[in-house]
Amino acid sequence: MLQDFIKTNKLSAEIIQCTGEVHTAVKAAAQVDDPEAAAKSIVLIDSDEEPLLVILLGKNKIDFQKIKEILKVKDVRLAEPEEVLRITGYEVGGVPPISIYGIKTFIDKAVVEKEEIFCGGGDPNHLMKIKTKEILENVDEISIEDVKK
Repeated sequence: MLQDFIKTNKLSAEIIQCTGEVHTAVKAAAQVDDPEAAAKSIVLIDSDEEPLLVILLGKNKIDFQKIKEILKVKDVRLAEPEEVLRITGYEVGGVPPISIYGIKTFIDKAVVEKEEIFCGGGDPNHLMKIKTKEILENVDEISIEDVKK
């Protein structure tokens, strides 16, 4: 699914086989040359039951208050693993920032400052190396926001 998206859209992104699981940003950072470039894609659900994908650097945490203010909703919560799979088609730990349709996406400003990031590669055993420019050009409902604590 992810490999097809990369090929169809002629992206320079590459999927990297990892030694062991990389289902957390900390484990992902340990597998790459530039740990500061490790990023994560997190699925949230707002109080209107609308999903949101948030892309931020692995070392950062989501500021739920900022997200609530941007979305103008009462509350926001992390999606349950089964919700993540249903919404994205990917398991927690492998969610990429691309190839997910019909979901609003926020990419943190700190991610956009990086030329390239390492992120979910479709499953917990793979990472994807991708240029941030390619994320911005290939995600329909994406906006650059300050969403980290």
